[in-house]
Amino acid sequence: MQESKDVLNYEKMHSIDKRRAAIDSRYRAFVTNKAFTDYFEYEHFYTITDFVHPDEVGRLKKFIDEFAGDTQEQVFRFRFKDGSYRYNLLRLLCKKTGMDGLDNIDIEMIDVQSIEAVIEHLTSDVSRLRMFLGMTQEYAFSYNRSDNIICIFRYEQYQKVTIYKMDIDEWKQEMIDKSYIDPEEYSLFVTMVSDIKSYVQSFKIKMNSCLRTQSNIMERLCFCGNLFNGAGHERMMVGRIIPEDTIAQQKAIEVIDELHYDSLTKVYNKKTITDYAKKTLAKAKETRVTLVILDIDHFKSVNDTYGHLYGDKVLSRVGYKLKEIVGDDGVVGRIGGDEFLIVIDNINDDQILRGMLRAIRTQIKWEFAGDFEDFAITCSIGASIAPNNGKEFEDLFKKADYCLYIAKEKGRDRYVFFRDELHRKSYEESITRVQHVGTNGREIQELKAIAKFMSDVTENQALAYREILQHMLESYQLDTINIYYGENLSRVYTVGFEQNYSDNAQYVKTQEFKQLLEEKDYMETSFVAGMFNSAPQFCAAMKQKRVFSTIQCIIGTPDDIKGLVTFDKCKESGTWADYQIDCARIFASFLSMQAMGIRKK
Repeated sequence: MQESKDVLNYEKMHSIDKRRAAIDSRYRAFVTNKAFTDYFEYEHFYTITDFVHPDEVGRLKKFIDEFAGDTQEQVFRFRFKDGSYRYNLLRLLCKKTGMDGLDNIDIEMIDVQSIEAVIEHLTSDVSRLRMFLGMTQEYAFSYNRSDNIICIFRYEQYQKVTIYKMDIDEWKQEMIDKSYIDPEEYSLFVTMVSDIKSYVQSFKIKMNSCLRTQSNIMERLCFCGNLFNGAGHERMMVGRIIPEDTIAQQKAIEVIDELHYDSLTKVYNKKTITDYAKKTLAKAKETRVTLVILDIDHFKSVNDTYGHLYGDKVLSRVGYKLKEIVGDDGVVGRIGGDEFLIVIDNINDDQILRGMLRAIRTQIKWEFAGDFEDFAITCSIGASIAPNNGKEFEDLFKKADYCLYIAKEKGRDRYVFFRDELHRKSYEESITRVQHVGTNGREIQELKAIAKFMSDVTENQALAYREILQHMLESYQLDTINIYYGENLSRVYTVGFEQNYSDNAQYVKTQEFKQLLEEKDYMETSFVAGMFNSAPQFCAAMKQKRVFSTIQCIIGTPDDIKGLVTFDKCKESGTWADYQIDCARIFASFLSMQAMGIRKK
């Protein structure tokens, strides 16, 4: 684990500290990352004009007010946390319209003076790296498409020795003319040159060559290349030329890494992060350890729409971003699918911890901003803290997972901490429900009730409908069940009490409701109010009816809705069990298949 933390420390020390925030038309920063608040040492940051040098307030306001949307940048003096004013490059990245109809601007700030320190570190590192490369047998290469030049070189102590620097097509011909490539492997060599010129993401090709010996002595070499994306949109191919005996040693290291790391995301795998969490909790005793479970919102839509290969790229980018944000304050692992577990053991302050989770949520949203037209990649986060919420891994994990569920129910794109006064009662009830299902077969009982209904309906249709709906009303502790049908989606049947404003379900015809369905035949929420930001029209309709929790199943298809069945809780919200959702869907599906006419009660 220490090796991973050392790497993260290195990356943190050698990166330029980018402070990011979103500001409104009154210059107020309402979302910031941790680096932003740390720089000014204000956890609750107000207006950006409060921190600019007094002589530059007017120029800053003009710069922001005249921003049209295309990235712009200027240098201003901002007050550092020690009271001094330091030059910062302020970038206005993009303009968006918020829910309130007002314009919001994403900004980025870089301390110009800090770049000097980074350059000094990098210069020193380059010297050390050159000396290290001089101690190895490795050759390296680079290729830039802009001039078609390939450069192959090695190091002798601090000195770079260039072996080839020429047009890549001329180099290819020279290698063949001088018989530096095994004739039986010309096709491999031509493929490699083509890969280099095409800027493939990565490649690895083994062949016999005299490239290093430049004689008639052949050796087995591995050519490994990767596409490098530098600053200012600079792109080039870079790579290594490694003797096969070195590759054998490298493979042994890779095999060891595979025992600990997730090969796709390069974070720790499930076993490693779980073992680490358990050991950290065992050592912690009374010190704080936070378990954070993160789930990527709308990830299924990425896989369904763009395929699993693109989904893998999203996972890889999220893994990299999480390591970048968490740094040496914690350890990141992937525990399956699109879920990650973060163990934080270096943060004891609640505000700093919240700042980190806010940074994770915000920066993942920014990472994928504009990538997709129909949905946004965000994340939902649940967290529990030891010893406040417990000391055992299993207990803390379940509580963090429960908070993740709440974050999803409230509309996604948020983080939720486990708080005893808010969550303990409902959490324990959910555990009890799960245990109850396991001990008396509740799920089986309810499925049997649905099966009985489907059998009875052939003999006495009206009686069968009344019995199953009354059973579901009482068994699921519902307040009302409504069936809507026809062109105007008028209410044709009610069990339980009759709600106000429930004569029809016109909200079903909106694009918003179709998005809630996500191409399924139902939608459900245990906490309607939590969906206000993502589905305001739906929430307004439910508020009129005083609905707190609901399962809503369509009759027909998402593109041709003939009717709707709603199962509502109107006195208090409650979590839906899987069997309740499944049985409600089966009932509605039966209505769809029967395509029956339902008379108004």
